Amino acid sequence: MSYKKFLTAAGIMSAALIGIVSIVMYYIDPLFYFRKPDLYRPQYLAAERYQMPGLLKNQDYDTLFTATSMGRNFRESFANEKLGTKSFNGSLPASTAKEQSMVAEAAFRDKPNLKRVIWELNYYSFAGDPDWVAGPPSDFPTYMYDKSKINDLRYLFSSYSVEILYKNLMANKEGNEQRREVETLYKFGQVAPVESIEHVDAFLKGVQPMDELPSYERASVQMESFKENVIPLVKAHPNTKFTFFYAPYPIYNHVSFYKKNKEYLTERLKFKKEVFDLMHKYPNVELYDFQDMHDITFNIDNYQGDTVHYYNFINNWIIDYLATHKPVQSEKEYVAKLQNFEHQITNFDVLQLKKVSSIKQQYAIEN
Repeated sequence: MSYKKFLTAAGIMSAALIGIVSIVMYYIDPLFYFRKPDLYRPQYLAAERYQMPGLLKNQDYDTLFTATSMGRNFRESFANEKLGTKSFNGSLPASTAKEQSMVAEAAFRDKPNLKRVIWELNYYSFAGDPDWVAGPPSDFPTYMYDKSKINDLRYLFSSYSVEILYKNLMANKEGNEQRREVETLYKFGQVAPVESIEHVDAFLKGVQPMDELPSYERASVQMESFKENVIPLVKAHPNTKFTFFYAPYPIYNHVSFYKKNKEYLTERLKFKKEVFDLMHKYPNVELYDFQDMHDITFNIDNYQGDTVHYYNFINNWIIDYLATHKPVQSEKEYVAKLQNFEHQITNFDVLQLKKVSSIKQQYAIEN
Protein backbone atom coordinates (compact mmCIF):
# COMPACT_ATOMS: atom_id res chain seq x y z
CA MET A 1 0.00 0.00 0.00
CA SER A 2 1.34 3.40 -0.97
CA TYR A 3 1.96 6.10 1.60
CA LYS A 4 -0.90 8.22 0.18
CA LYS A 5 -3.33 5.30 0.24
CA PHE A 6 -2.31 4.48 3.80
CA LEU A 7 -2.99 8.04 4.95
CA THR A 8 -6.33 8.03 3.14
CA ALA A 9 -7.35 4.74 4.74
CA ALA A 10 -6.21 5.92 8.17
CA GLY A 11 -8.19 9.12 7.72
CA ILE A 12 -11.31 7.22 6.73
CA MET A 13 -10.96 4.83 9.68
CA SER A 14 -10.39 7.71 12.09
CA ALA A 15 -13.43 9.58 10.76
CA ALA A 16 -15.51 6.42 11.02
CA LEU A 17 -14.32 5.83 14.60
CA ILE A 18 -15.09 9.42 15.53
CA GLY A 19 -18.52 9.10 13.97
CA ILE A 20 -19.28 5.86 15.79
CA VAL A 21 -18.10 7.21 19.16
CA SER A 22 -20.10 10.42 18.77
CA ILE A 23 -23.26 8.56 17.74
CA VAL A 24 -22.97 6.13 20.65
CA MET A 25 -22.30 8.91 23.17
CA TYR A 26 -25.11 11.01 21.73
CA TYR A 27 -27.52 8.11 22.01
CA ILE A 28 -26.45 6.97 25.49
CA ASP A 29 -26.06 10.57 26.70
CA PRO A 30 -24.43 9.92 30.13
CA LEU A 31 -25.17 13.43 31.49
CA PHE A 32 -28.67 13.47 29.94
CA TYR A 33 -27.64 16.59 28.08
CA PHE A 34 -29.69 16.08 24.91
CA ARG A 35 -32.78 14.29 26.22
CA LYS A 36 -34.53 12.92 29.25
CA PRO A 37 -33.04 9.61 30.39
CA ASP A 38 -34.95 6.66 28.99
CA LEU A 39 -32.42 3.91 28.26
CA TYR A 40 -31.65 3.19 31.92
CA ARG A 41 -32.56 4.48 35.37
CA PRO A 42 -30.70 7.75 35.85
CA GLN A 43 -28.33 8.36 38.69
CA TYR A 44 -27.07 11.94 38.82
CA LEU A 45 -23.42 11.44 39.65
CA ALA A 46 -21.74 14.35 37.91
CA ALA A 47 -20.47 17.52 39.57
CA GLU A 48 -23.08 20.27 39.68
CA ARG A 49 -21.65 22.38 36.87
CA TYR A 50 -21.66 19.40 34.48
CA GLN A 51 -25.00 17.94 35.51
CA MET A 52 -26.88 21.24 35.42
CA PRO A 53 -27.13 21.85 31.63
CA GLY A 54 -29.09 18.65 31.05
CA LEU A 55 -31.34 19.31 34.03
CA LEU A 56 -32.07 22.82 32.79
CA LYS A 57 -33.16 21.37 29.46
CA ASN A 58 -35.16 18.42 30.66
CA GLN A 59 -36.92 19.44 33.87
CA ASP A 60 -40.45 20.85 33.74
CA TYR A 61 -40.53 24.31 35.34
CA ASP A 62 -41.63 27.91 34.90
CA THR A 63 -39.66 29.34 37.84
CA LEU A 64 -35.87 29.17 38.09
CA PHE A 65 -33.58 29.63 41.09
CA THR A 66 -30.06 30.79 40.29
CA ALA A 67 -27.77 31.32 43.26
CA THR A 68 -24.65 30.22 45.13
CA SER A 69 -24.69 27.57 47.84
CA MET A 70 -26.96 29.93 49.77
CA GLY A 71 -29.70 28.80 47.39
CA ARG A 72 -28.75 25.16 46.94
CA ASN A 73 -31.13 24.01 49.70
CA PHE A 74 -34.27 25.46 48.15
CA ARG A 75 -36.73 22.59 47.79
CA GLU A 76 -38.82 22.71 44.62
CA SER A 77 -41.78 20.98 46.23
CA PHE A 78 -41.95 23.56 49.03
CA ALA A 79 -41.53 26.46 46.59
CA ASN A 80 -44.22 25.04 44.34
CA GLU A 81 -46.67 24.80 47.21
CA LYS A 82 -45.99 28.27 48.61
CA LEU A 83 -45.54 30.17 45.35
CA GLY A 84 -48.07 28.28 43.23
CA THR A 85 -45.51 27.44 40.59
CA LYS A 86 -43.36 24.73 38.99
CA SER A 87 -39.80 25.47 39.99
CA PHE A 88 -36.30 24.19 39.38
CA ASN A 89 -33.25 24.91 41.49
CA GLY A 90 -30.33 25.80 39.24
CA SER A 91 -28.07 27.06 42.03
CA LEU A 92 -24.34 26.30 41.83
CA PRO A 93 -21.99 26.44 44.84
CA ALA A 94 -19.59 29.40 44.85
CA SER A 95 -21.00 30.44 41.48
CA THR A 96 -19.98 33.68 39.85
CA ALA A 97 -22.36 36.19 38.31
CA LYS A 98 -21.35 34.96 34.85
CA GLU A 99 -22.18 31.38 35.76
CA GLN A 100 -25.54 32.35 37.23
CA SER A 101 -26.29 34.41 34.15
CA MET A 102 -25.44 31.49 31.86
CA VAL A 103 -27.71 29.22 33.91
CA ALA A 104 -30.54 31.69 33.35
CA GLU A 105 -29.72 32.08 29.65
CA ALA A 106 -29.72 28.30 29.18
CA ALA A 107 -33.08 28.08 30.95
CA PHE A 108 -34.59 30.77 28.72
CA ARG A 109 -33.44 28.98 25.56
CA ASP A 110 -35.49 25.93 26.46
CA LYS A 111 -38.18 27.74 28.46
CA PRO A 112 -38.74 31.04 26.60
CA ASN A 113 -41.93 31.66 28.57
CA LEU A 114 -40.23 31.39 31.94
CA LYS A 115 -42.48 33.23 34.41
CA ARG A 116 -40.01 33.97 37.19
CA VAL A 117 -36.32 33.97 38.01
CA ILE A 118 -35.35 34.06 41.70
CA TRP A 119 -31.75 35.26 41.78
CA GLU A 120 -29.44 35.63 44.77
CA LEU A 121 -27.23 38.72 44.84
CA ASN A 122 -23.94 37.77 46.44
CA TYR A 123 -20.96 40.11 46.87
CA TYR A 124 -18.61 37.24 46.07
CA SER A 125 -20.33 36.47 42.77
CA PHE A 126 -19.77 39.99 41.43
CA ALA A 127 -16.26 40.48 42.84
CA GLY A 128 -14.34 39.89 39.65
CA ASP A 129 -14.22 40.31 35.90
CA PRO A 130 -17.70 40.09 34.29
CA ASP A 131 -16.60 36.94 32.40
CA TRP A 132 -15.14 35.22 35.48
CA VAL A 133 -16.05 31.54 35.82
CA ALA A 134 -14.76 28.87 38.17
CA GLY A 135 -11.56 27.00 37.39
CA PRO A 136 -10.23 23.65 38.64
CA PRO A 137 -11.14 21.56 40.51
CA SER A 138 -14.76 22.60 39.94
CA ASP A 139 -14.30 24.16 36.50
CA PHE A 140 -17.22 25.62 34.61
CA PRO A 141 -17.93 23.89 31.25
CA THR A 142 -18.95 26.98 29.30
CA TYR A 143 -19.41 24.94 26.11
CA MET A 144 -22.34 23.10 27.72
CA TYR A 145 -24.17 26.35 28.49
CA ASP A 146 -23.61 28.48 25.40
CA LYS A 147 -25.58 28.61 22.13
CA SER A 148 -23.03 26.85 19.95
CA LYS A 149 -23.88 23.32 18.80
CA ILE A 150 -20.37 22.70 17.52
CA ASN A 151 -19.05 22.97 21.07
CA ASP A 152 -21.16 19.97 22.02
CA LEU A 153 -18.55 17.76 20.36
CA ARG A 154 -16.42 18.31 23.47
CA TYR A 155 -19.16 16.65 25.49
CA LEU A 156 -19.40 13.67 23.14
CA PHE A 157 -15.65 13.03 23.40
CA SER A 158 -15.16 13.92 27.05
CA SER A 159 -13.45 11.32 29.22
CA TYR A 160 -15.54 12.67 32.08
CA SER A 161 -18.73 11.69 30.21
CA VAL A 162 -17.38 8.15 29.82
CA GLU A 163 -16.49 8.05 33.52
CA ILE A 164 -20.00 9.13 34.54
CA LEU A 165 -21.55 6.60 32.17
CA TYR A 166 -19.51 3.78 33.71
CA LYS A 167 -20.44 4.83 37.24
CA ASN A 168 -24.11 5.12 36.29
CA LEU A 169 -24.24 1.66 34.73
CA MET A 170 -22.41 0.14 37.69
CA ALA A 171 -24.82 1.83 40.10
CA ASN A 172 -27.75 0.27 38.29
CA LYS A 173 -26.05 -3.11 38.22
CA GLU A 174 -25.33 -2.95 41.96
CA GLY A 175 -28.73 -1.53 42.91
CA ASN A 176 -27.31 1.71 44.32
CA GLU A 177 -30.29 4.00 45.01
CA GLN A 178 -28.40 7.16 45.95
CA ARG A 179 -28.75 10.38 43.92
CA ARG A 180 -31.80 9.22 42.01
CA GLU A 181 -34.11 12.14 42.83
CA VAL A 182 -33.41 15.54 41.26
CA GLU A 183 -34.88 17.56 44.13
CA THR A 184 -32.48 16.15 46.72
CA LEU A 185 -29.36 16.62 44.59
CA TYR A 186 -26.51 18.67 46.06
CA LYS A 187 -28.39 19.50 49.25
CA PHE A 188 -26.09 19.86 52.24
CA GLY A 189 -25.83 20.68 55.93
CA GLN A 190 -27.74 17.79 57.44
CA VAL A 191 -24.73 16.75 59.51
CA ALA A 192 -23.06 20.16 59.81
CA PRO A 193 -21.41 21.11 63.11
CA VAL A 194 -23.61 23.11 65.46
CA GLU A 195 -22.79 26.79 65.87
CA SER A 196 -22.01 28.23 69.30
CA ILE A 197 -21.42 31.69 70.73
CA GLU A 198 -17.99 30.53 71.91
CA HIS A 199 -17.03 29.51 68.39
CA VAL A 200 -18.26 32.79 66.94
CA ASP A 201 -16.34 34.77 69.56
CA ALA A 202 -13.12 32.86 68.79
CA PHE A 203 -13.71 33.31 65.06
CA LEU A 204 -14.05 37.09 65.34
CA LYS A 205 -11.07 37.40 67.65
CA GLY A 206 -8.99 35.55 65.08
CA VAL A 207 -9.77 37.93 62.22
CA GLN A 208 -6.61 39.52 60.84
CA PRO A 209 -6.82 43.17 59.63
CA MET A 210 -6.02 43.99 56.01
CA ASP A 211 -4.09 47.14 55.12
CA GLU A 212 -5.82 47.56 51.77
CA LEU A 213 -9.12 46.41 50.34
CA PRO A 214 -8.72 44.16 47.26
CA SER A 215 -9.62 46.03 44.08
CA TYR A 216 -12.22 43.43 43.10
CA GLU A 217 -14.18 44.24 46.28
CA ARG A 218 -14.86 47.77 45.07
CA ALA A 219 -18.46 48.64 44.20
CA SER A 220 -17.32 49.88 40.78
CA VAL A 221 -15.98 46.40 39.88
CA GLN A 222 -19.06 44.63 41.18
CA MET A 223 -21.40 47.01 39.38
CA GLU A 224 -19.64 46.36 36.08
CA SER A 225 -20.33 42.65 36.49
CA PHE A 226 -23.92 43.33 37.54
CA LYS A 227 -24.55 45.49 34.50
CA GLU A 228 -23.11 42.91 32.10
CA ASN A 229 -24.51 39.72 33.63
CA VAL A 230 -27.87 40.72 35.06
CA ILE A 231 -29.35 43.76 33.34
CA PRO A 232 -29.27 42.37 29.77
CA LEU A 233 -31.42 39.42 30.87
CA VAL A 234 -33.85 41.70 32.69
CA LYS A 235 -34.21 43.84 29.57
CA ALA A 236 -34.44 40.90 27.17
CA HIS A 237 -37.31 39.26 29.10
CA PRO A 238 -39.74 42.00 30.14
CA ASN A 239 -42.55 39.48 30.71
CA THR A 240 -40.52 37.50 33.26
CA LYS A 241 -40.55 38.58 36.90
CA PHE A 242 -37.03 38.82 38.33
CA THR A 243 -36.96 38.44 42.10
CA PHE A 244 -33.56 39.36 43.51
CA PHE A 245 -32.57 38.75 47.11
CA TYR A 246 -29.63 39.18 49.45
CA ALA A 247 -29.30 36.03 51.52
CA PRO A 248 -29.46 36.26 55.35
CA TYR A 249 -25.82 35.55 56.16
CA PRO A 250 -25.15 35.48 59.91
CA ILE A 251 -24.41 38.97 61.20
CA TYR A 252 -20.98 37.89 62.45
CA ASN A 253 -19.94 36.99 58.91
CA HIS A 254 -20.43 40.63 57.88
CA VAL A 255 -18.70 41.77 61.07
CA SER A 256 -15.66 39.64 60.22
CA PHE A 257 -15.19 41.51 56.93
CA TYR A 258 -15.68 44.83 58.71
CA LYS A 259 -12.94 43.84 61.16
CA LYS A 260 -10.63 42.97 58.26
CA ASN A 261 -11.09 46.34 56.64
CA LYS A 262 -13.85 48.87 57.25
CA GLU A 263 -14.01 49.66 53.55
CA TYR A 264 -15.68 46.30 52.99
CA LEU A 265 -18.84 47.71 54.54
CA THR A 266 -18.54 51.04 52.75
CA GLU A 267 -18.21 49.40 49.34
CA ARG A 268 -20.92 46.80 49.94
CA LEU A 269 -23.41 49.42 51.04
CA LYS A 270 -22.53 51.44 47.96
CA PHE A 271 -23.01 48.38 45.74
CA LYS A 272 -26.40 47.65 47.26
CA LYS A 273 -27.63 51.20 46.79
CA GLU A 274 -26.41 51.41 43.20
CA VAL A 275 -28.00 48.05 42.38
CA PHE A 276 -31.29 49.24 43.83
CA ASP A 277 -31.17 52.53 41.92
CA LEU A 278 -30.52 50.69 38.66
CA MET A 279 -33.00 47.84 39.00
CA HIS A 280 -35.71 50.18 40.27
CA LYS A 281 -36.05 51.39 36.66
CA TYR A 282 -37.42 48.05 35.45
CA PRO A 283 -41.05 47.11 36.16
CA ASN A 284 -40.34 43.38 36.02
CA VAL A 285 -37.82 43.53 38.90
CA GLU A 286 -38.33 43.24 42.65
CA LEU A 287 -35.85 43.15 45.53
CA TYR A 288 -35.77 41.47 48.93
CA ASP A 289 -32.92 42.08 51.36
CA PHE A 290 -32.77 39.75 54.36
CA GLN A 291 -29.40 40.88 55.69
CA ASP A 292 -30.68 43.30 58.32
CA MET A 293 -33.38 40.97 59.68
CA HIS A 294 -32.25 40.76 63.29
CA ASP A 295 -34.52 37.86 64.30
CA ILE A 296 -32.84 35.67 61.69
CA THR A 297 -29.25 36.87 61.43
CA PHE A 298 -28.54 37.18 65.17
CA ASN A 299 -29.92 33.71 65.95
CA ILE A 300 -27.09 31.15 65.85
CA ASP A 301 -29.60 28.30 65.88
CA ASN A 302 -30.23 29.13 62.21
CA TYR A 303 -26.61 28.62 61.15
CA GLN A 304 -24.15 25.85 60.55
CA GLY A 305 -20.85 25.98 62.36
CA ASP A 306 -18.86 27.33 59.40
CA THR A 307 -19.73 31.01 60.10
CA VAL A 308 -21.34 31.23 56.65
CA HIS A 309 -24.21 28.90 55.80
CA TYR A 310 -27.70 28.68 57.21
CA TYR A 311 -29.62 25.43 57.59
CA ASN A 312 -32.14 24.29 54.99
CA PHE A 313 -35.13 25.38 57.06
CA ILE A 314 -34.04 28.99 56.46
CA ASN A 315 -34.43 28.34 52.73
CA ASN A 316 -38.01 27.37 53.48
CA TRP A 317 -38.45 30.51 55.55
CA ILE A 318 -37.17 32.62 52.63
CA ILE A 319 -39.69 31.02 50.27
CA ASP A 320 -42.52 31.61 52.71
CA TYR A 321 -41.42 35.23 53.11
CA LEU A 322 -41.43 35.74 49.33
CA ALA A 323 -44.95 34.34 49.24
CA THR A 324 -46.35 36.44 52.07
CA HIS A 325 -44.45 39.74 52.10
CA LYS A 326 -43.98 42.55 49.62
CA PRO A 327 -40.51 43.37 48.26
CA VAL A 328 -38.80 46.69 48.98
CA GLN A 329 -41.31 49.35 48.00
CA SER A 330 -39.34 52.59 47.89
CA GLU A 331 -35.94 54.22 48.05
CA LYS A 332 -36.78 55.62 51.47
CA GLU A 333 -37.54 52.15 52.80
CA TYR A 334 -34.35 50.70 51.36
CA VAL A 335 -32.12 53.48 52.62
CA ALA A 336 -33.54 52.82 56.09
CA LYS A 337 -32.75 49.10 55.74
CA LEU A 338 -29.16 49.87 54.70
CA GLN A 339 -28.74 52.22 57.64
CA ASN A 340 -30.08 49.56 59.97
CA PHE A 341 -27.71 47.00 58.47
CA GLU A 342 -24.75 49.34 58.91
CA HIS A 343 -25.72 50.05 62.52
CA GLN A 344 -25.96 46.34 63.32
CA ILE A 345 -22.44 45.72 62.03
CA THR A 346 -20.69 48.75 63.48
CA ASN A 347 -22.31 48.27 66.91
CA PHE A 348 -22.10 44.49 67.07
CA ASP A 349 -21.34 42.66 70.29
CA VAL A 350 -21.20 38.87 70.49
CA LEU A 351 -23.47 39.03 73.54
CA GLN A 352 -26.27 40.16 71.22
CA LEU A 353 -26.40 36.70 69.68
CA LYS A 354 -29.19 34.35 70.72
CA LYS A 355 -30.19 30.73 70.26
CA VAL A 356 -33.89 30.30 69.55
CA SER A 357 -35.39 27.31 67.74
CA SER A 358 -38.77 28.77 66.71
CA ILE A 359 -37.90 29.16 63.00
CA LYS A 360 -36.39 25.68 62.97
CA GLN A 361 -39.50 24.17 64.49
CA GLN A 362 -41.79 25.91 62.02
CA TYR A 363 -39.83 25.28 58.81
CA ALA A 364 -37.79 22.15 59.52
CA ILE A 365 -37.27 19.79 56.59
CA GLU A 366 -37.65 16.08 57.08
CA ASN A 367 -34.87 14.33 55.17
